[in-house]
Amino acid sequence: MRFMVVGAGSIGSVVGGFLHLGGHDVHLVGKGPHIEAVMDGGLRIRGIWGEHSIDDARASRSVADALASGFAPEWALLSVKSYDTVAALADLAPAFPDLHGIVSLQNGLGNVEAIGAAAPGLAVGGRVIFGATTVEPGLVEVTVCADDVLLGPAPGGPEGVEQVVNAFSESYIPCRCEERILSYIWDKVLYNVCLNALATLLRTDYGSLGDDSNTWSVMETLVDEFYEVAAARGVEPVSPTPADYLARFREDLLPPTRLHRSSMQEDIEQGRRTEIDALNGAVWRMGSEAGIPTPANELLTRMIHFLESR
Repeated sequence: MRFMVVGAGSIGSVVGGFLHLGGHDVHLVGKGPHIEAVMDGGLRIRGIWGEHSIDDARASRSVADALASGFAPEWALLSVKSYDTVAALADLAPAFPDLHGIVSLQNGLGNVEAIGAAAPGLAVGGRVIFGATTVEPGLVEVTVCADDVLLGPAPGGPEGVEQVVNAFSESYIPCRCEERILSYIWDKVLYNVCLNALATLLRTDYGSLGDDSNTWSVMETLVDEFYEVAAARGVEPVSPTPADYLARFREDLLPPTRLHRSSMQEDIEQGRRTEIDALNGAVWRMGSEAGIPTPANELLTRMIHFLESR
């Protein structure tokens, strides 16, 4: 299968790299020193999924360059930051007629809907809950994995997603199909809503937040607000109640990632824009639209925006 990874940062490089190792035709599209290093010397991956060198990785600085090289993708894997989704889809538009589908491998709410609006019938949702970081240009590390990657067509989305799932699985990326993909995307967002901004503001790891009664109380409030907004949006959560989610969060989701530090914290340290508006900010925005107060999510969003402005 032919895959174009649009936004080949840490996660995109890991997915694209392993698909290449699995025998698929992959073209990475990205920007900055990392993609330059991949273009010059190939891609290296290390971490909990082993050490791999991909000397013949194909990479470009833009979708236009990738298409001009003659690469004709069957599937696009979108791994850009949520605030770049609309621009990335505009860049990808020339490839729409020949694409079987566009898979969102992103954080946050609204990405699948943006794909569906720009490319009707092509939207596929993905929930990614493994972690990766760019150690240096050309080298990425898989740090944690809490569960399989989940893929499923959005309402009105394409057929053939099972083939993509098989491609992932056969390429050593744990993956399975999920009919309720939007519920699981919201579930992943809730995980990030609880942890990312709070860990960034307090400069700590995820496990420390779960161990302390003060931060646990904050996370309980964030979960309660999230569930009210989800109900107003007609979303059926994976865990039926906030109490059910918090029990699963403490017992199943948090332990595998307790030493992880928020990528949002790295964004702040590197002077980059964060995805707060697709996480806590989205809960606040949707709550406001529905007349639901979400003061905890609003507070964290405003504080992260303060750090961004500095």
